[in-house]
Amino acid sequence: MTKKILKKAAKAAAKPKPAARVPAAPAASRAKELAWLTPAKLKEIRAELVGMRDDILKTVRKQQVEEGVDNGDSVDQASQSIEKELMFELSDNERGTLDMIESAIRKIDNGTFGLCEATQKPIGRARLEAIPYARYSIEYQNQIENKETEAEPGPDFSTIGEFGGGDS
Repeated sequence: MTKKILKKAAKAAAKPKPAARVPAAPAASRAKELAWLTPAKLKEIRAELVGMRDDILKTVRKQQVEEGVDNGDSVDQASQSIEKELMFELSDNERGTLDMIESAIRKIDNGTFGLCEATQKPIGRARLEAIPYARYSIEYQNQIENKETEAEPGPDFSTIGEFGGGDS
């Protein structure tokens, strides 16, 4: 009789266990990391983002009005031209920021706010509180920046002058 019990126990131990709980672990971890994003907190962040968007739009409109005024001598006009170039650069940066803010507002509306766009892992709370329109987790952002700073080595000019120019 004990042999039958031992055989049943051995068979039960040899059976593969269902892996249904494996995907649940990352989802549970994700939910735990995003638990601070309550509906009230999301509403607060959304209001902050809308305020940021409105501030940028006001600044751009003010710049457009100021660009219309063009008077003075050639030195003043040259100075204004340089200022316009700086404003154009600024407005280009503002345009990028505005796009990211609009994207963050859409993410709040569709329920994906707080997830890295590349890895789908939660973006850290401190990062989102500092930059509520952040698109990537800090880890992924660092990877992007490291790839951008890794430049291919340029041509090696150390051998110039070593060919055919020796003493006779």
